[in-house]
Amino acid sequence: MRKLGKSDEALAWIHESYTIDLFNYGCMFEEYLITGSEEPLQRLITLMHGEVCNYHELALDYAQARLFDEAVQVLTIPAVAEQLGQASPLTSYYLGYFMQGQGLIDEANAYFARAEHTDPRCCFPNRLEDVQVLTIAKRCPPQGARAPYFLGCLYYDKRQYHLAKENWELSAQRDAEFPTVWRNLALYYYNKEHNRDLALEYMERAFRLDPTDSRILMELDQLYKVTGRPHAERLAHLEQYPALIAERDDLLLEQITLLNHLGRYDEAMALLDSHIFHPWEGGEGKVPAQYQYARVEKAKSLLADFSIHNSQLEQAICLLQQCLIYPHHLGEGKLQGAQDNDFHYLLGCAYELLGDDVQAREHWELATYGPTEPAAAMYYNDAKPEKIFYQGLALLKLGRTAEAHGRFHKLVGYGKQHLFEPQVMDYFAVSLPDLQIWDGDLNEKNRIHCLFMLALGYTGLGDKAHAERYLSEVEQMDINHQGICALRSLC
Repeated sequence: MRKLGKSDEALAWIHESYTIDLFNYGCMFEEYLITGSEEPLQRLITLMHGEVCNYHELALDYAQARLFDEAVQVLTIPAVAEQLGQASPLTSYYLGYFMQGQGLIDEANAYFARAEHTDPRCCFPNRLEDVQVLTIAKRCPPQGARAPYFLGCLYYDKRQYHLAKENWELSAQRDAEFPTVWRNLALYYYNKEHNRDLALEYMERAFRLDPTDSRILMELDQLYKVTGRPHAERLAHLEQYPALIAERDDLLLEQITLLNHLGRYDEAMALLDSHIFHPWEGGEGKVPAQYQYARVEKAKSLLADFSIHNSQLEQAICLLQQCLIYPHHLGEGKLQGAQDNDFHYLLGCAYELLGDDVQAREHWELATYGPTEPAAAMYYNDAKPEKIFYQGLALLKLGRTAEAHGRFHKLVGYGKQHLFEPQVMDYFAVSLPDLQIWDGDLNEKNRIHCLFMLALGYTGLGDKAHAERYLSEVEQMDINHQGICALRSLC
């Protein structure tokens, strides 16, 4: 109607539309175009809250109708352009595309060039229109690196992995100093082609190009972790970047975990207790686990000292009692039904050494409670086989040998029965136990879990030869398995 000069009828439709939808951005812009009044434009700007994607959607609506003049106006009128600023490279890519639609090639290329110099962070093309826009942009002058980079991200998200690789490699060829494209190629080569060497090379290159990026450091360390890099080497590498560690709870937790692996429990506790943690995806249960691990291992070293004094026993008891309560700085609460069998068993041992048999038996009784059936370890709140193992040890202390052996035989039985069982994750859950960056083998993870159960069961039954066999197998498959370290220190 505006195009036909029927302004009054157009405004009537616009105001009727407002009664249905007060957020009809297209009607507000049409009212501005018809009346020339700034009021509907300011209303549109207020309601869009500066969200660049809202402007993109409106501009693309016009472009779909081949109304490229209006599409350009949406993104270039001074009041809007000032607000958008350098918010997203897509703004310039769209403007270049709209200019091409009007046959303005030089102007289009100028916008494509501007897009190349706009900060690419937090830009995630995802529309079908984006495929067309970015494909055109990557072929036009200045034939920069960012258009194929963004196109690769879009294709990877749509599971078109080979197209993603082709575009990322073109981007890297055009700009070898752009760190993120090397990081993305590392993900592709590790997760899709299982090429660990190339993934490591590209990830290390990404971090060399930007050693101020704490996320890249975290992902690089996770890659070192899954490829079996020795703990001392990983820790030495991380500790070169204290400022980056301070930016991320997950990096600090890895530093603490590595200190625990290396037996530096006092340092691990000092770092953990001086920091306030916050929850993150893939981190559920991990901070409390390291909090407890450091205290349990320190307590075990005190209990194992043959020249032990009461002061050392009291220190061990204090550490073990701290494991029963989650302090606020851990950033998460204790799950209902969380099992404390290992803590109560060791508390019983400590009181036994103190000569307090009543307290010892009370804690050993508490250590016998909880689920007794072994289970898979798919999610972080799944039952832990160590807890059943400690139930058995507590039952031995209480003289209930048959019950204890029943627990140990259940561990052995489950391990044997499920050792070669194919594993399939049929849905996604927020309680996955690890960061999902570098793909793992679910069957290998299950095999490690079952071998660990066998090691626990045979240890409880006193079969040292079989226990050592399975312990060694797990150690060869996963040097980061803290359960094995804990079992060895207990033995």
